[in-house]
Amino acid sequence: MLFSSRIVAAEVWHYFNIPAQSLNNALVKFAADTNLAVIFSADAVRGMTAEELQGKMTVEQGLSRLLNDSGYTYRFIDATTVTLTPISTQAIEIKQPASVILDTTIVIDRAEGIWPDELAETRFDDPLDYQAVSATTATRTDTPIKQIPQSIQTVKHSLIDDQQNITLSESLYNVSGVVPRNSLFTPVIEGTLLRGFRAEQLIDGFTQYYNTGDRESLVNVDRVEVLKGANAIFYSGGSGSPVGGVINVVSKQPKFHAFREMGFKAGSHAFYQPYIDINQPLNENVLFRITAEYTNSDSWVDVIHTERFNVNPTLVLTDNADTKLTLHGKLSHWQQPEYQGLPASGTLAGSFSVEPLTFIGPTDMPDSRSDNDAVWLNLKQRIDQVWAVDVRARYGVSEFTEKIQTLFNGASFIADTPLLAPSTWAVVNGELSQRQQEISFQGFAQAQFNFVGIEHVFLVGGDLGELRDQGYIDVASRISGLVDLASPNFASAYQIPGPARNNQFTVNTTYGGYWQLQSHIRQRLHTLLSLRLGGVEIGFDNSLSHLSSKTARLKLLPKIGASYDVTGDISVFAAYSEGMRGQPFFNFASAPIPELSRQMEAGLKWDFSGRLSGQFAVYQIDRNQVAVATPANAALYTASGRQRARGIEVDLVWRPLEQVNVLANYAHTDARFADEDAGSRLPWVPEDSGRVWAHYRFNDETLRGLGIGVGVYLSSGAYLAKQNQYKTPGYYNFDAAISYETGAFKLAASVKNLTDQAYYQPYQYFGGGYAGGGRVAPAAGRMLFLSASVTF
Repeated sequence: MLFSSRIVAAEVWHYFNIPAQSLNNALVKFAADTNLAVIFSADAVRGMTAEELQGKMTVEQGLSRLLNDSGYTYRFIDATTVTLTPISTQAIEIKQPASVILDTTIVIDRAEGIWPDELAETRFDDPLDYQAVSATTATRTDTPIKQIPQSIQTVKHSLIDDQQNITLSESLYNVSGVVPRNSLFTPVIEGTLLRGFRAEQLIDGFTQYYNTGDRESLVNVDRVEVLKGANAIFYSGGSGSPVGGVINVVSKQPKFHAFREMGFKAGSHAFYQPYIDINQPLNENVLFRITAEYTNSDSWVDVIHTERFNVNPTLVLTDNADTKLTLHGKLSHWQQPEYQGLPASGTLAGSFSVEPLTFIGPTDMPDSRSDNDAVWLNLKQRIDQVWAVDVRARYGVSEFTEKIQTLFNGASFIADTPLLAPSTWAVVNGELSQRQQEISFQGFAQAQFNFVGIEHVFLVGGDLGELRDQGYIDVASRISGLVDLASPNFASAYQIPGPARNNQFTVNTTYGGYWQLQSHIRQRLHTLLSLRLGGVEIGFDNSLSHLSSKTARLKLLPKIGASYDVTGDISVFAAYSEGMRGQPFFNFASAPIPELSRQMEAGLKWDFSGRLSGQFAVYQIDRNQVAVATPANAALYTASGRQRARGIEVDLVWRPLEQVNVLANYAHTDARFADEDAGSRLPWVPEDSGRVWAHYRFNDETLRGLGIGVGVYLSSGAYLAKQNQYKTPGYYNFDAAISYETGAFKLAASVKNLTDQAYYQPYQYFGGGYAGGGRVAPAAGRMLFLSASVTF
């Protein structure tokens, strides 16, 4: 199973800088530092600790010190593979791969081209556990989560598999404070909310701006890291740093051992989804992997039919020592009739009722489309034992077209009330089309060293990104007809509403330089100091209306924090950070300026021997200089708006037994306007929400390979608009999953909305919540999904 021709002799010297920690994690770090494959039992070393390993020594000297007083010694199987053996017997059985032992045997293979800051992937320890020990999104370095002075949660692939998630958005319910986007929404803007504000979905640390194409696919997702709040140091691409936080989707990487997986999912509403995952190393220095998926489905909403696909090739070139080049590609497409939601009147209010499954528009409505094609690379070069360099670049082209027959009430297209009482609206044809071209560069140098007895990790780097966007919005000059939503009949066919010529042009440029210093003082106090000098320039021109705006701003953006280990199991943390984001598509009455954000946060983190781990946080986010319409002219804006979110969040994972995994989270979010609408709650954000999930995996001989899980998500209601006139009711949603795995085959089934609850959720169409009104979308009823796969 293990591939390497690299000779690791006992007399080779290494410089070790491994802090005191659990023996499990110390061995993982040791494997990375020495390019060894280490095989050991997670159960055998659970609860054991290792003393600090500092200085220059041989592999044998280092292992001997780590294993001191553990009751274990080591044995080399070959030149690059070592296993732990009990001192009493000097032997330990190494089971063959065919056995179902993933819950006990840990194999850390450093020879598979793993880079130090990718250790988060291997430090996840037991591949069936939900706990993530380390993460890289917050600091760009492999850092234990307990030492990161900021809230960060990881959704591992083991959790996604156990729950049999169908979409990426579904998996985000496992993180507190997240309001996932609605999967009915056309992929033209990122709708996920985090701590009350917009978040941004990244891929391998790169901004995707509108996040177009097949963005709900999980076929190429290794894990999802959710970093909360202002994060301007590393994530200021697109228009700038997102206020709510970032959702970093980490792609699957090629492996040294060849395998192939083929699978098929089918379910309610004529859903079917074939997929492949092929990993084929060409030799020990060239690795290749490709994933692909096609989805075809009807919907619980009338007329809706969705087609989407994505293809994701990845190539790695590595010397398995100091150099690694990773090349990624993505080809992604999505199409379905445009779903605009339902108005508040007839759903949450009014003297009549709209059938929840109603599609607004004719049954032969042409599809909206969204595409995203991109390539990106990452070159990592280790210079010596202290310095390493990381260089990244991305080029992408995206395009989308929305075709709609929208409601109109004579005042706006949000149209939450009818044109003619009690239930009649006008309908108007419209079309929006945009095309983007983006290019990004990122690079930093990293130094890891010990000075006056304090371990330091220093980063210095910079980034540059440019996005060019052009498109048009065409709206018919006259209404297409009238429709009574109490008994709808969309008799008017969709017609092209305008000349379809580009008239809006935007150029976003972001750039900056930064430094970051992580220090570990006496292995208990972990400090983080960082500073970015960031710039954002946004130019917007509309050749039709002759409106234009230009934003240019350079600002220092700090981030400081500290984490202190109160005990070996509990740490406390506090942090402060700032962000800046441009505001395109607004015609400012005076010189435009970007919006600013700042976050203050404090909390607890705990990890009790890998059995019970989690985080508790309290926070405040202030968003200032937000674009708001002037009282005298709604077409002109000033950067005078203010908003604030305060809240508490709890996330935990618990493994009381080897067979049992439990996840739970809770968020209380108080997000409000702080300007002339002071006191009003921000739209779309529930005040309280939470998730509980439990999974049991059978290990006895008769039922081995069988797993069952059940969970529930609960949410209070949320307002549709800043006037707080309409509010959706609270709801709960049960789900369950069962799977059976034997040898190369796996069968699974899941039920979503197990109790078939009917409820509405806020639907972010036309930006209605901030513009003065809002829409809703009905939740899907009970849905059943089946899947089968084979790995060979």
